[in-house]
Amino acid sequence: MLGTLLDKLQSLFSKNFVISSIPLFAFLLFNGLMSYRVSYYFQQWIEKYFLSQDPTRQALLAFGTLLLVVIVSYVLSTLSVFMREVLEGKHFLGKFVSNALCQRFRNRLAQVEKKLDEARKKRRVIRQKQEIWTRALSDAYQLGKTANQCIYERQPELTTLIDARTGNQEIALPLLEAEVNTLATTLQTNNPEMPNNVQSERLDQDHGEVLSLIRFSLDKAQAEYARHLTEFQFDYAGEEVAPTKMGNISRVAPHYAASRYSLNLDIFWTRLQKVIQNDANFYSVLQDAKMQLDFLVGLVWYTLLFTLIWVAVLPGLGEAKNLFQIIAIAGPLLTYVWYRIALQNYRAFSDLLRACVDLYRLDLLKALHVPLPANAEQERLIWETMEQRLVYGEHSNIVLQAS
Repeated sequence: MLGTLLDKLQSLFSKNFVISSIPLFAFLLFNGLMSYRVSYYFQQWIEKYFLSQDPTRQALLAFGTLLLVVIVSYVLSTLSVFMREVLEGKHFLGKFVSNALCQRFRNRLAQVEKKLDEARKKRRVIRQKQEIWTRALSDAYQLGKTANQCIYERQPELTTLIDARTGNQEIALPLLEAEVNTLATTLQTNNPEMPNNVQSERLDQDHGEVLSLIRFSLDKAQAEYARHLTEFQFDYAGEEVAPTKMGNISRVAPHYAASRYSLNLDIFWTRLQKVIQNDANFYSVLQDAKMQLDFLVGLVWYTLLFTLIWVAVLPGLGEAKNLFQIIAIAGPLLTYVWYRIALQNYRAFSDLLRACVDLYRLDLLKALHVPLPANAEQERLIWETMEQRLVYGEHSNIVLQAS
């Protein structure tokens, strides 16, 4: 009977609603189990009004309870946006707390920008030196091939650099440059291709090792630059900061649309969403990402609420001291874990929103019967003019074309 009932519910409600309601169902279930575990009166009430009834009455009571839960879930689903906005720092913080938290993220943003600039400069320097070093080693190698001798022994400094690479550690450029110069000097007077000569083979091998160290340093610098650039682009919306990490991530997509195209995403999103629906596959991916985000936001709030309820109630129940310790530790930990996972999903959802802007903004212009722009600056002017007319009611002249 339960399987049939679930099939009926799935036919009445969308997949997104069913999945996003799971945190509420879990919250009510665990609260019921906890109440049954610690409350003698609740146990007696369940046994009297449910367990002692005949199967038909039990089925009706279960159906009624489940229907009530579905109704409550449907009502609470309208609060999903509000629940997310609270995590974004838009409500309840107050001006003083909000400013203090914003200052924290502004300092963090300054650090990210500083590290990004340093990584950019470092990558540029290594790229320039890579070309110089590679050419110098190649010239020295060709010159050394004409020599009739090879007297070579690896320096301890080269072994240290190789060990650093093996341990995936940072290699200081001055040390690497010194080793390149030393090896280039050695190659000029020693033949690295003498047959049946152990020292020559070792010199040739170390020549390859130094080239590998140069590539490793460049790859390391590129990875560092990419890491800071990703944090800057995915976690911050320019110089404007929000009081929470989720709030900063929520501003990334609107900032992207405004800075790249002068498109106000808050205004045009509903219209853009209508255009995206024409691409069923992409729209399905977008909806799934939104569903996952709502699911995790629900987990954050219901886990936090469950923890607060039972941390407040259990101290008065002597037989449940062990449960209090478990919930007091696991509750905040799980809430933090759900929040961190929600942040990662929000980044993915934000990236999909930016892709929507890139891929479908011109289709929106077509749907609005606005001629496509000839260049990027003309497109900026079009979106700014449309915003002035649609939002502020200004009598800006917009050229239209027949469909």
